Amino acid sequence: MIEESVASLAERIGGQVVGDGSVRITGVADLRAAGPADLGFVRDARYADLVASSRAGCVLVRAPLEHPVAQIVVRDPAAAFARVAQVFHPLPQASRHDVHPTAVVDPSAELQEPVRVGAHAVIESGARIGAGTVIGSGAFVGPGVQVGEDCVLQHHVVLHEGTRLGNRVVLQACTVVGSDGFGYARDGAEWVRIPQLGGVVLGDDVELGAQCTVDRGALGDTRIGRGTKIDNMVHVGHNCVLGEDCLLAAFSALGGSTILGDRVTFGGHICTAGHIKIASDVRVGGNSGIIADIPEKGDYMGYPVLPKGRWMRAMVGIGKLAERGSPRRGAGE
Repeated sequence: MIEESVASLAERIGGQVVGDGSVRITGVADLRAAGPADLGFVRDARYADLVASSRAGCVLVRAPLEHPVAQIVVRDPAAAFARVAQVFHPLPQASRHDVHPTAVVDPSAELQEPVRVGAHAVIESGARIGAGTVIGSGAFVGPGVQVGEDCVLQHHVVLHEGTRLGNRVVLQACTVVGSDGFGYARDGAEWVRIPQLGGVVLGDDVELGAQCTVDRGALGDTRIGRGTKIDNMVHVGHNCVLGEDCLLAAFSALGGSTILGDRVTFGGHICTAGHIKIASDVRVGGNSGIIADIPEKGDYMGYPVLPKGRWMRAMVGIGKLAERGSPRRGAGE
């Protein structure tokens, strides 16, 4: 069990202790369910009353509260809570070399000890796995694939040939990286398959949710930049390039050769046409359709996507038109 003092946690996150910094903390919890060894947080002053009825041993706050409980004052309690939670619930990491007897590892594969390989996983010829990496049961690492240090490949992850992962990459269950892109050329009455010859490169600290698919490039590589986080069931088409620290929510789909700048944020269920460019610091609301470039940062939404304010005004206008055009009921109806 991991145990740290309030003072030690405050030092980790750059916070200021108010009250007893010697209180020992062993976990995090919602204020309503927290016990004396748990840390909670108050996101907003409106919820400060919850502290009075909570049994939490410590709370993260934006400003000190008139309450005897140990407190850590931070600029952003929610972000600080996430970092403290990682202390008590770190990602899996191989601390000793452990290859399950049922795993199939090609003799030419390089495993930098320690690596943990689960049951029935397959690591093919020439693959390279960095130290500290955990490979779940049933995972497949194809020929020549490179996996960095301290990565986590959950159960049944598939990495096809030509895939390269940086350090601390997390791929959740059943995600596929390096599958063939959707490339066909019309020849008369039939579609002719275009071989997909590129690869996929994921930067350090990239995380992909469950059942995502990232296609290999047709000739060059599909790339996802450092720190980008992608939710479950997202499709990244061939030759896409995603910048650093992007965030894509579930069910989004990027058409081939889409280029995202840095810190682009997508709500859920957003689709893009292929061969478009989206500037850095663009935020797009859920259920939007992007069919053309977005050259300037800002908030957007709708189908086709428009600046958020313009889209909202358009929806109000459409509602008024609908009301104006509705037939009047006759007398007595």
